[in-house]
Amino acid sequence: MGVRAYRFRAYSSKTTAGVLQTQLEAACKLYNTLLHVEEEEYEKNKHTMGRNELRQLALDLRKRNPEFQALHSQVAQQVAERFYQARQRFFDGLANKPKVKKPHRFLSLVYPQSGWRLSNIREVGQGGNKKKRARLYLSKIGFFTVVIHRDFPLGRVSQVCVKLYPSGRMYVVFLVVGGKEAPDEQAPAGEPMKAVAVDLGIARLATLSDGWALS
Repeated sequence: MGVRAYRFRAYSSKTTAGVLQTQLEAACKLYNTLLHVEEEEYEKNKHTMGRNELRQLALDLRKRNPEFQALHSQVAQQVAERFYQARQRFFDGLANKPKVKKPHRFLSLVYPQSGWRLSNIREVGQGGNKKKRARLYLSKIGFFTVVIHRDFPLGRVSQVCVKLYPSGRMYVVFLVVGGKEAPDEQAPAGEPMKAVAVDLGIARLATLSDGWALS
């Protein structure tokens, strides 16, 4: 299945950035908890949990732990998906065995088709510097200003990823599934086109073809 990734700079208030940081730490703890429970389950019962089991476990842990309740329910399930994909890559001989993640290495959250909204899209700048700004709302986190330097098919967005670097720099990635790039999805004048593909066979949280990792 063809997938394109559209990556843009994002900005927010200090309060929203702080909420995002707190949720990244909670997501990291959830990932490590899933890893721990999976290891215990295999030690006791020689049972490897499937994708649906892990997703349900993430929801159950979220219900019992106030810290995990800060996460949107589908974001929690995407953390389970991240662990599942990491484990599958290990089983396929493509990566090392999943291990405990450190908070400073857990930098992104993923929203599927719900829990986010893009609005107030408007043009800014002039001539070759003309771009668009939009207001992105992520449930349980807050609002972000996104600088859109190329158009993309909003109706075909399957996932939205927000990534916060230790430096405070933020990016938002819209993953678009299927279809060819339409004429209105071209880069603005003066800006070279740069195709970016995503291998969904590796993970929903993948490494883009330009080397930018959704870690």
